[in-house]
Amino acid sequence: MQQKRVEKATPPKPPKPGKVEEVTDLQPVALGKSADEELMRRTQNGDKAAFSILYDRYSSAVLSYLYRMLGNVEDVESIGQEVFLRAFRFAPTYRFPQKFSTWLFTITRNLAINHSRRRKRSPVRNITELNLDGVDISGDPYQVATRATDDLEKQEEIARVLKALDDLPTDQKEVIVLGVFQDMSYAQMEEITGTKAVTLRSRMFHGLKKLASLIGRTGHENDTH
Repeated sequence: MQQKRVEKATPPKPPKPGKVEEVTDLQPVALGKSADEELMRRTQNGDKAAFSILYDRYSSAVLSYLYRMLGNVEDVESIGQEVFLRAFRFAPTYRFPQKFSTWLFTITRNLAINHSRRRKRSPVRNITELNLDGVDISGDPYQVATRATDDLEKQEEIARVLKALDDLPTDQKEVIVLGVFQDMSYAQMEEITGTKAVTLRSRMFHGLKKLASLIGRTGHENDTH
């Protein structure tokens, strides 16, 4: 009687702990035209040039966010460098196809919160509903306003907004920074902050309402002088 041969299947080897399984399906496309998420996969494969492009794409946005949350230029520059150092160091924790910007701003937010706790205050320098494209918003509110426009009335409005934002509660400042100035959806903000979208919407509503009230009060005080 002929015996049947049984072939044993060789199980695939699991990836080593702490390492990302090598990505083999990346297409030979110019790095500059690659999506953020593809560049992050290349970074996980050790491609430093890919991460350099991500740095160029997001360094300004990260610094802008940190400045608005912390208000200290020296702190912003050092923390901004730490954001990207951590992003590179912890690249293996990124999971494709998660949105890269959400992953990066989660790191940024955590560093900003930790720094704020150490300083016990987190002033926000923000400008809402004003056209300030290409304007460096760091520094004194009145200097920012002068750089932004030659219109004296508009300058006063910008300065009022900047100063009023300092009086908002931190949670309201944060949702305005992410939603209005970083143009993030509530779904992204929910993932970054760990706070439900319904709560974020409430904070946005009350934050903008209070901001408008503070701007109006500041304007009234200036009119009485």
